[in-house]
Amino acid sequence: MSVYRFKVCWEDNEDIFRDIDIKAAHSFEDLHTIIQQAFKFDAKHAASFFVSDDYWRKGQEITLRKEDLPLDEEEIRKKVEPKKLMSGTKVAKHVEQPHQRFVYVFDPEVQWTFLIEMIKIVEENPKAAYPSIVRSNGNAPKQYKQINMAKEELSPDLVLASLLDDPDVKDEEIFKEIGDEEGVEEDDLKALEGEEGEDEDSEMEGEEDSDGDFQFNEDEDEN
Repeated sequence: MSVYRFKVCWEDNEDIFRDIDIKAAHSFEDLHTIIQQAFKFDAKHAASFFVSDDYWRKGQEITLRKEDLPLDEEEIRKKVEPKKLMSGTKVAKHVEQPHQRFVYVFDPEVQWTFLIEMIKIVEENPKAAYPSIVRSNGNAPKQYKQINMAKEELSPDLVLASLLDDPDVKDEEIFKEIGDEEGVEEDDLKALEGEEGEDEDSEMEGEEDSDGDFQFNEDEDEN
């Protein structure tokens, strides 16, 4: 069986790429899963492959989730090819040339985009597990980079706000962030309370009368 070798580059930095071997009979969902593993993403968001021409122009869409499929009437109205599901579409179905290209988009809100090109067809290794990552170059981008930037550059209050606003951050991470902040120690709190008490006592020890003479309070006059 044919094994395709694809080079998967991060669009923002083509020096960051992974070479992936996958069988022709594997589905696009298998390709999606191995790309997620290769770049250490969490696979929690929607994703699509687009069959591409030599200029990276997007064509036929192959989507991950069934709920992302539009109604047939809508596709007819737009006069576009119906979307396909990754799970039911084999990779070989859309390999039409020796250097076939695809565009892969993960998480529509962030638009992580990867450029995929077939670089060769290799012989199947009976002992190898497919799909597999055969080459890795460059550090994978951080999926949730806005939180990491906040931790490094922003104040603790803003870091906490970014964590609370992110639906993918678990409660344990938020509590850990709170726990890492420096608080007022109990001894320091008592010392502060003591200093406030001393100030109040000193203010009550005596006061001046209207003639400018200093008058002690009643307790001190009796003594």
